[in-house]
Amino acid sequence: MKMELMQKEIQKFLSDHLGTKNFELVPIKKGGSDRSFIRVSLQHETSFIFMHYGDEVAENACWLGINKFMASLNILVPRIHTHDVSRHFILMEDLGDVDLWSLRFEPWEERRDYYFQALTQIYRLHSVDLKSIPADLQLSEAYGPRLYKWEHDYFLENLAWEVCKIKLSSSDTSKLNKELDALSEHLQKIEPCLIHRDFQSQNIMIKNERPVLIDFQGMREGCLFYDLGSLICDPYVTFEDEEINELLDFYYKLMNPAYSRDKFVQNFWMGSVQRLLQALGAYGFLGLKKHKPAFLKHIANGLENLLIAIDNAGRLDHLNDLATECETILARKDY
Repeated sequence: MKMELMQKEIQKFLSDHLGTKNFELVPIKKGGSDRSFIRVSLQHETSFIFMHYGDEVAENACWLGINKFMASLNILVPRIHTHDVSRHFILMEDLGDVDLWSLRFEPWEERRDYYFQALTQIYRLHSVDLKSIPADLQLSEAYGPRLYKWEHDYFLENLAWEVCKIKLSSSDTSKLNKELDALSEHLQKIEPCLIHRDFQSQNIMIKNERPVLIDFQGMREGCLFYDLGSLICDPYVTFEDEEINELLDFYYKLMNPAYSRDKFVQNFWMGSVQRLLQALGAYGFLGLKKHKPAFLKHIANGLENLLIAIDNAGRLDHLNDLATECETILARKDY
């Protein structure tokens, strides 16, 4: 009954704002959030995306304000046509079905510029003076000791324990936590900025040959290398070493920091480790606890990328041992 009522409310919302009842609704099944998306197609080939977000994840309520804020920075985001905050309804621009992930098998020469454009856009976000952020802009909890620790525990619980069934001894847990605490302390010493927090290939749509950012509701203050790691160590897309270096060179020149490229690259790998811990925890959580098994298939690539990031970051021997054990165990599973 509740579902039928919701469908009637959606139909009325759309007909009121589109001025017609002649439209086709096609659900879009993508992602792991508690939001639902529907493509709304009119007879004259015009289409929109309808989004309904729930209360399960608090940051969903931030989407609308962040959309407007990013647009003010000349960052490409979906255009909003209308919304109803009380019912959590948003009608927005249809960006199509092409994202960076769908282009992953195309030659690098055909994808490179999209990545450069995406990095240019995220640099605009990273460059925002935190003191200039509008007072009414609602953001999620900033990265600090508590959130970094939460992501570490998220990985240990949902990947190491739930997926791999590894239970660490108190001694091994203590040693690992010491390493991870040092990792978060290093990241906190880097000047904070606004970050997307889920800046990966499936959240960068391509429309009119330009990247458009989506799923930015988790924006918060954090470390820019978390975003760079999200994109360049993306478990959904495989990069060659030369391509990784090309992307790092591009952003380093764009950023032009007062420190060396070697330090920049070191920070990148450490930020990538942190991001991959969060992503792997999410794959386990969504795959097993939210019953979305498709996410489990990305664990192998995520672990491979994590081991590469650990090797480049250094000083994470206990995490390396755990990730290696996970990789060995999962090689025997059908994921």
